[in-house]
Amino acid sequence: MMLAQEILLRAKKQVFTNKSAGELSKIRGEGLDFCEIRPYEFGDDIRKINFSASGKTGELQTNIFNENKQINVVICIMLSSSLHFGSQCLKSETIAQIIALLSCSSIKQHNQTQLVFFAKNKQKLFQLNNTGDVLRAIEAMLSWDLLNTKSDFQALNQHLLQSKKSLTFIVGDFYHNDDYSLMAHKNEINALVVRDKLEETPNFSLELDLVNPENNSTIQANMDKKLALKYYKKLKTQDDQLFSHFAKHGINSGKLYTDEDAFSKLSQILRQ
Repeated sequence: MMLAQEILLRAKKQVFTNKSAGELSKIRGEGLDFCEIRPYEFGDDIRKINFSASGKTGELQTNIFNENKQINVVICIMLSSSLHFGSQCLKSETIAQIIALLSCSSIKQHNQTQLVFFAKNKQKLFQLNNTGDVLRAIEAMLSWDLLNTKSDFQALNQHLLQSKKSLTFIVGDFYHNDDYSLMAHKNEINALVVRDKLEETPNFSLELDLVNPENNSTIQANMDKKLALKYYKKLKTQDDQLFSHFAKHGINSGKLYTDEDAFSKLSQILRQ
């Protein structure tokens, strides 16, 4: 698939040879092996408090780790019919670019890298050891039939809770406010919200036949300025709740739009 090859070649150039456009190649994760338990000291990371040991001793205890440069990286793609949309390019194509960039960056650091697609009643897993594996993952993203596809948050949650601790990237358009607290307690989570600006701020006024891509149902709507504003406010309220939830549970997050340079925006989000 020509588009998949173009996306991979561009990502390889940006990650492996570009020295001036940021340091996306520095994917950061804890990469730690457990060493010992000692009394908590001021300034220690509260996320490493061992509450079981603290209860037994009567004073706060914290886990101490040895640094291990190789980390476990998991890229999770939340598939849904709404990804088959875009005014500049499809959201699914932007996600393909993100897959290429994150995968190449992780492989460059010799990390254990896994990519998993999550859709209702269907999952597909790739072990990414080289750029050939990355190409196959990009092709899978671009060729996935997204119509009538629903995301599967429960499968994502179960997978991350049952797997070993990882630096995790969850990629999707996040139109459902799910509870990420449990997986965030175990893993270092980055939530990458992929959107198209037109779907957030409709700037047209006309009668539309709106089709639900999950079940092909259709409704008619007169999208005037009043309705567009009402839609915008409701979506903003939902997004504010989503990002507040991310912040509360220590999840790094950010939005990437289909008209933005994926490399530059991804670098910006991961430096937060």
